[in-house]
Amino acid sequence: MKLLSLTAALTVAFPSFTLATSLLWPVPQRMESGHTELELDTSFHISGPDVEHLQDAIDRYTQLITNERWIPVQAPFPANNQTTKPKKSRTTLGALNIIIEDEDQILEHQVDESYILDIPVGKGTGTLKSKTLWGTLRGLETFSQLVQARPNLNEDGREEIEDYDPDEEPDYDNVGFEELYIPNAPIRVEDAPKYTHRGLMLDTSRNYFPVKDILRTIDAMAFNKMNVFHWHITDSQSFPLKLRTAPELAQQGAYKLHQRRLVYTENDVENIVEYAYKRGVRVIPEIDMPAHTGSWALSHKDITTCTGVHYLPGDDWSERLAAEPGTGQLNPVKNKTYEIVDKVITEVASLFPDSLFHGGGDEPVYKCWNQDQSVVDYMKEHNATGVDLLNTFLQKELGFIQKSNKTAIIWEDAVTNDNLPISKDVILQVWTNPVQNAVKKGYKVIASNYNFWYLDCGHGGWGGNDTSYEEQVPPAVPKAVAAALEKNGVSGNYNTPNWGGSGGDWCSPFKTWQRVYSYDVAFNLTETEAQNILGGEVALWAEQTDETALDVRLWPRAAAAAENMWSGRYDENSIKRDIGDAMPRIFDWRYRLLKRGIRAEALQPLWCGQNPHMCDATYPAVFQSM
Repeated sequence: MKLLSLTAALTVAFPSFTLATSLLWPVPQRMESGHTELELDTSFHISGPDVEHLQDAIDRYTQLITNERWIPVQAPFPANNQTTKPKKSRTTLGALNIIIEDEDQILEHQVDESYILDIPVGKGTGTLKSKTLWGTLRGLETFSQLVQARPNLNEDGREEIEDYDPDEEPDYDNVGFEELYIPNAPIRVEDAPKYTHRGLMLDTSRNYFPVKDILRTIDAMAFNKMNVFHWHITDSQSFPLKLRTAPELAQQGAYKLHQRRLVYTENDVENIVEYAYKRGVRVIPEIDMPAHTGSWALSHKDITTCTGVHYLPGDDWSERLAAEPGTGQLNPVKNKTYEIVDKVITEVASLFPDSLFHGGGDEPVYKCWNQDQSVVDYMKEHNATGVDLLNTFLQKELGFIQKSNKTAIIWEDAVTNDNLPISKDVILQVWTNPVQNAVKKGYKVIASNYNFWYLDCGHGGWGGNDTSYEEQVPPAVPKAVAAALEKNGVSGNYNTPNWGGSGGDWCSPFKTWQRVYSYDVAFNLTETEAQNILGGEVALWAEQTDETALDVRLWPRAAAAAENMWSGRYDENSIKRDIGDAMPRIFDWRYRLLKRGIRAEALQPLWCGQNPHMCDATYPAVFQSM
């Protein structure tokens, strides 16, 4: 969708427009607005063509708007150029009419999600135009965020304030469109995502998440215009997916808790996929292999290596058998391994209609294979290395994925670390190296750099007997490290895990929303190279998270990534989007997510939102100019 001629068109149609100060999240590519408060008529309705899933979306957003009745928490930011006071319109908005160009377009990789939203004054009907249903869903989300409710006023015209009652329930008995309005009309939004792949990865192997919590996460994703739920289903710790062709994997490999097996059934998968589809969210499964497969050993010990042993048999990290507790890798030299892998991939691919399938492929530890005599004998006979075995396994796995008519995604390790000849048709998910390493090799890339987008980081280590936590005084810096730091003039930057705020785990510190927001996925790439970036995903590994902490781990930090991927790190004038400008919007958005049932964590004291700029890290320029 082209945005280049929009300014000229707006000048003709809406000569009094000024650039709106908006609380929308994510911020649209372009939004122009006026100065009129436009009431929603009491008979307001949304209408559109007879398209599958559209009426469901209309009903959902109608209920959301009438029940939410949003009154902004964030006070207006002072600005020296705000001289025009909003005026009430004598007309109302009676309807929003939806127009879809391609009514049959399914939800798929790189589908068009653009939309144009027009809210006029004096005409009574707004228009939401899109090429596909999926653009319509994004436009409906924007429309829902534009609608606000007027606060209740007392006889003196002041806002009614009552003491907080923790037992008070929302009053939805008389829900409707009374006292709902859109500020700053007329409004025109012309919007499209910067990246077509805007995802969230959830690990359901380290800890189990009930289906209802996954569905709530998908709701939050849709609110934030995210469109890919990357489901990291299995790992060494558990195999929670029930399969017809290999039922023993979950029968033995799933967690058992309180006499219940923690599994996802075929019906669960179907419900999650359908629920997500209706909200414009694709579900991509990941079955990680050949590493991270210790849970397979509970039913198939004969096709796994180094299972059931401690991951770190000595003090030397180079002697590890896995990247973390929970050892086990699939044996790459046995035919039976590939028979079972083929069955698993074929069935899982049939459960998920999306065209993409994630095959894992990360963190192989070659010493694990060395623990198995059959592997050692094979390597000697064929003069093979661990890297050779990894290549053999991945080529066969990728063949199974291709046979299932899926495009494969794997973690970057095999290409950026081991330089394996993986086909350029395979998409790489980059998590450790700069994106350009994979892009310059010619791969399509999904960005998930742990320094920015791993949301589990910074909560401390989880080792059971880690004595470093007992230190009462800062430990001495190792001499070799101290010398290197001093040589480079950064001697004050070294912190041992539990001193100086480094966070106590491998990927610390905690990734604040500002850090998440600041990730420039196309850094140091040419315009041509950047075209190989499909988008990105935030990742939540679940070693220290279950359903009790899911929302606060994800939101609103994942929302910061959502705006990064939808709006882009730079605006249409190539100006980097500013964290200070985003602060009031994400502050308000967090409270709105709470209203929508997402238990997002606090970002600042409420005082900060009610006292604009007073919590800025540096003295605000706006104060200097007032």
